[in-house]
Amino acid sequence: MPTFLEQPTYGPQGPDGLGWNRLSLNAHVDQRHQCGWQPHRFATLFEALTGRQQWGGFGRCFVGHPGSCGTCPVQLRRLAREGGINWPDRTPLFLARTRPWPPTPGALFADPAAGRSSLELFPWRGGQPILKAGWMQILNTPGLRISWCWQDGQGEAFWLVREHPTADAAVLVSTKIGTRMRHDLYGGQRNPRVAVLTCLGSCAHETYHLQQLAADLADRPDRAGASGPDAEIPAHVPGVPRTGFAHDGNCSLIHRDNARDYDSSTVQLSWDVPFDEATATALVAHAVRLSAI
Repeated sequence: MPTFLEQPTYGPQGPDGLGWNRLSLNAHVDQRHQCGWQPHRFATLFEALTGRQQWGGFGRCFVGHPGSCGTCPVQLRRLAREGGINWPDRTPLFLARTRPWPPTPGALFADPAAGRSSLELFPWRGGQPILKAGWMQILNTPGLRISWCWQDGQGEAFWLVREHPTADAAVLVSTKIGTRMRHDLYGGQRNPRVAVLTCLGSCAHETYHLQQLAADLADRPDRAGASGPDAEIPAHVPGVPRTGFAHDGNCSLIHRDNARDYDSSTVQLSWDVPFDEATATALVAHAVRLSAI
């Protein structure tokens, strides 16, 4: 996985092979070695998460030469997953919105704020931000996955969904019923059932996805008391392609269109917990994980 990203080499023939223009602005452009663990935007965060880093869009290398990444504090923090965000308990999902940095007063060409941004994290329905974070904090937070990015009237946005720390303890009981597959979800060995998923066609999920959903539902804030009012669910959620939702009473449907990796599928979810805001959040988090990067 590339971490030291060497600056582009100077080519006297220029990009077209006919030489550089006599008027050049190269002296005003910051072309230094970069660090593959310091993303500055969504595209380079995606590269860092998938091991595809290339020069451009990353922070400047502190060391300045290859061969010293093993002792660099940036890489050590990345390997130890230190310096991440303090993810709130019982919150499986955040809406992340990009906030560009304002221009640096007095800067002309090589503005250190140019192309830089940070993030505000909101509840999935919007409202007031809960946290502010940097791109490196997202990268260094254990168990986070990101959705595809989209643009709306407020700018660039994407979903952040976390892996539940106790999901491995969730119990699934799967039963084949004719052409259908039924999955009973339990938060643990001695926990009550939280939901029943019935795949009406092919299963477009893995055990991992169902364990995460079961853990989110078992970790509801109302597990020892009353639930909140009934919630609504949108027909579609941005950043989750080819996926639609429907809800009626205490039953929900997720339909996924045919894609490269799976056939079209429809899943019916019968809830053993009230369909309030906590359940709706768990459902959307489940859908985001199905298509997360």
